[in-house]
Amino acid sequence: MAFRILFNIRFYYPVFMVMFLRYGITLEQFGLLNAVWAVVIVLLEVPSGALADLLGRKSLLVTAAIMMTLEMLLLAIVPIGSSWVFPALLLNRILSGAAEAFASGADEALAFDSLKAAGKDADWPRVLERLMQVGGLATIVAMVTGSLVYSPDLIQQVVIWFGSTAQLTVDDTFRLPVWLTLFSGCAAILVTLSMQELSPDHSGGSVGIIDPFKQTLQTGYWILANPLVLIVIAAGVLFDQPIRQLLVVSSQLYARIEIPVLYFGIISAGTAVIGLLAATPMRRLATSQSPRANFVLLFCTVTFGLFGTALLIPWWGVGFFMLLSLSMRLLMFLQSHYLNQLVDSKHRATVLSFRGLAVNVSYGLMSIAFAVAVTAVEKADPTTTQTAAFDWVIQMLPWYFLLAAVGFTAWARRRAKDDKRIRMADGFTRPTDLSSDTRKPYPPSA
Repeated sequence: MAFRILFNIRFYYPVFMVMFLRYGITLEQFGLLNAVWAVVIVLLEVPSGALADLLGRKSLLVTAAIMMTLEMLLLAIVPIGSSWVFPALLLNRILSGAAEAFASGADEALAFDSLKAAGKDADWPRVLERLMQVGGLATIVAMVTGSLVYSPDLIQQVVIWFGSTAQLTVDDTFRLPVWLTLFSGCAAILVTLSMQELSPDHSGGSVGIIDPFKQTLQTGYWILANPLVLIVIAAGVLFDQPIRQLLVVSSQLYARIEIPVLYFGIISAGTAVIGLLAATPMRRLATSQSPRANFVLLFCTVTFGLFGTALLIPWWGVGFFMLLSLSMRLLMFLQSHYLNQLVDSKHRATVLSFRGLAVNVSYGLMSIAFAVAVTAVEKADPTTTQTAAFDWVIQMLPWYFLLAAVGFTAWARRRAKDDKRIRMADGFTRPTDLSSDTRKPYPPSA
């Protein structure tokens, strides 16, 4: 839990886009950098998950924490206006993507297997609930602090209080959230070094260099052959893609609805408070409602949130954005609950990495499409500003989601056929490494 919180609290998230643009890059370069980030995750996500299953999860988590620290160090020291800016930001995105890939699935698999070894695997929804609550509190602190120190106003008051007459600008303070995240990365390294895990099962002999790829192919074929797992992963892609894109450009959206930078972190903190309060209801939804009912609920909230956000209503429009953030939390909770029910310990990190792979491939494609669309709209009419092009693309996003949802629903109905577990409360079968299900709900052993 400590690693997940330290790894995920990024003090710069409330000002992510405006901070990167502050380094002097263009909107197109920003889209390219995020596409590179997604590509790195695509290349490393599943092999790293297979390595975690074969060699153990702790070593990958230590590596992820080190890369997180290095990516922050680059942002903290690169000189603004120099020829090193774009290469440094590019390397930052590569390290960030690699860290995400190494951490994805490994920490969750380690935590779930620890519960399973203690005979408490049925308590996983409660662990997710507690993680959301504690993580929500940490997010509140990080978001408020990050937005406050990004703006020079608060720091200027502190400087005056100490008797200095120095005048600060945004150029003097915009990297303070980066430094705070750097310290969080150092703490994550210490936490991972102190972790303990059960020894990996090497009953088949030593692990060779091609074994992770064999494990990846084996698990990939298994996912394609098991409709329920494939549907859960694909549903995550459907909902995650538009929400994540809006989350990435949230600072620009806030600016478009006339919210000052000073309030960005307060809004993020408010969203975290709502998520904290919603943790228990989310657990109850996961354990008392069917997957189909939860899909319908997510579809309604995401559709409403996307159309509301597209209206760009000054100030009040932030409510729709907060609804989308809450929907993302519910999506992650449900996916974790369902996939851990369907997959055994030996392959858990690999399957969870496939989930991350699918999400990040879709995000990478969306990031490229978003940047290309903004550029195309801007160039189609010389009188169109970049802001107007940005608004137009945001307004098209909910219609894209509706079209994708229709296609997904038709496909999922064919794949699931008449599987009654789709309509059963508490998701699917209880987590276990043994099953009498004739359709083999768990991957075969390597």
